[in-house]
Amino acid sequence: MVYLTMKRIALITVAVLSAVSAVPAVAFGGSNTRRAGADADAASTTAPRSQLTGFDCHRAFLPTGRSVTVRAVMRPITGTERMQIRFELLSNSSSTGVGSVAGKDLNTWISPLDPTLGQLPGDRWIIPIEVRNLPAPADYHYRVSFRWIGTRGRVLATKTRRTADCFQPELRPDVVLGSIAVEPIPAKPAKEQYVATIANKGRTAASGFAVMFASGGSVPITKIVQRLAAGAIREVTFVGPTCGPATAPTIVVDPSQTVPQADYTDDALAVPATCPALTSAPAVAL
Repeated sequence: MVYLTMKRIALITVAVLSAVSAVPAVAFGGSNTRRAGADADAASTTAPRSQLTGFDCHRAFLPTGRSVTVRAVMRPITGTERMQIRFELLSNSSSTGVGSVAGKDLNTWISPLDPTLGQLPGDRWIIPIEVRNLPAPADYHYRVSFRWIGTRGRVLATKTRRTADCFQPELRPDVVLGSIAVEPIPAKPAKEQYVATIANKGRTAASGFAVMFASGGSVPITKIVQRLAAGAIREVTFVGPTCGPATAPTIVVDPSQTVPQADYTDDALAVPATCPALTSAPAVAL
């Protein structure tokens, strides 16, 4: 476990930056297959009535490349007038808990484009689904329900199948401004040294990002961090005016959001305008 060992620090508040949430995108493809000929009766008695095939869990650095795919195959049972399928994509993450992914045609019964599909023994309905742009880290799996409907809308049978789990790790960097330490400068009562402790909680390195120091109405000071490895910690030091109501500084990491981070909400800290007495702070686990 990596720790941020803080020096004497001023009481600080978090400046919340806007975060971009991934919105899952659902893509259906499919085919309505009606087989005819001598093999139809044999196939109708030997093939399973419901199947899940083609399961794929695709991991990627950016959310837009993350996806989970499966193909549902359905065949009629005796007396079938209509067939229906319902896809649910269930997620489980440490931040949001257990839930169901929302999306067009998810969590609802869908029917074949041909409403008569399923009325012949050799009929087969194949429908693949892909959900992209998945938030991470989280586990995902499909729960697919099949429903056979007879005359006058009577439900003849139902079946629910589940895919394997698809774990989507968060592969992006996550640069965090952990603390601001305020230290006096000997023989310079009008100046103080501000030490920003920065950590990368992500799985990959963050490169070429700015750290900006702003105090009162003065021109902001910017320093560049060339590279911060995954799990690494670094201190960036600024010299500014002694903290006061008009000079209490704010430090922002990656203000232009040039690093493709998983979370931008922990990139800024501000010393309160009251400049409270310095206190000791415990180590913060990363």
